[in-house]
Amino acid sequence: MFKRKSEQKISIPTASTGDIAFLLIIFFMVTSIFSREKGLKIVLPPKGAEVKVKKENILIITVNPYGEVMIGDQKVTIPEIKSIVQEALSKNPELVVALKVSRKAPYKIMIDAFDQLKLAKAEKISLTPVKEE
Repeated sequence: MFKRKSEQKISIPTASTGDIAFLLIIFFMVTSIFSREKGLKIVLPPKGAEVKVKKENILIITVNPYGEVMIGDQKVTIPEIKSIVQEALSKNPELVVALKVSRKAPYKIMIDAFDQLKLAKAEKISLTPVKEE
């Protein structure tokens, strides 16, 4: 009477899946935006250039191993650096800010201090490590 059809195997061709995956990877690599790390813009003096600076033209900011910031003998917070440096620069435009950072100090504190100096528009900055005993 009725003849039953034999079931056909349904198959999905997988020969090109590797090609499709590769093309998708290329597509996303080409269309994605690669961001570059923006570091600190530091202009180094020429080699061998040694400039003598008068003591009254130097403002020393020290960062100790515990991350505490000192301007002279006064302990300050990171946000206070900007206003103190701006005030000192208005009194003495030839001011050089010496940032002395302990090698054991948190890196973030040094970067935050640099950012505050940049906001204060300090252009002459000296970065030196603190001599630890």
